Amino acid sequence: MRAVLNAVDRAMEFALFAIFLAFSLVGGLQIFNRFVLGLPLSWSEEFQKFGHVWMVFIAIPVAYRKGAHIGMDAILIRMPQAIQRAIALISEIMWLILALAIGVYTERLMEVAKFQDSPGLGLRMDWVYAGMVLGAIYLALIAVRRIVVFFKPSLAETLA
Repeated sequence: MRAVLNAVDRAMEFALFAIFLAFSLVGGLQIFNRFVLGLPLSWSEEFQKFGHVWMVFIAIPVAYRKGAHIGMDAILIRMPQAIQRAIALISEIMWLILALAIGVYTERLMEVAKFQDSPGLGLRMDWVYAGMVLGAIYLALIAVRRIVVFFKPSLAETLA
């Protein structure tokens, strides 16, 4: 199980790298074409916007998994351990609810968007929003892993 989850984690991190690399290269190409050749690309801005959508919604669960999101705990650390654990569990459940909400409502949006094409790239818009669903699925996976570890700390090494 650990090997599969690690492979999923690495795949998501690689996807982030690939997306960032792709829209950085396209951005550089756009600058070169516009200012050196005088021939701006008609599709590069749209490509970069869509790349940002995918990158953000994949980066959210990656940062969540690594504990990189900002938290305010000045009051929390002064509370009894039982209250701290309860708030931590509520926080994990809220992440799961967020993931489910993003996934469900984006899927509804995609039902309409599949009939629309982007003007610059000609992509079906549901493909653009698919990154949000992918990120929501990965976020839910991370949240479930963290909730399981919360109740079964002995599984932490298996799921980490």
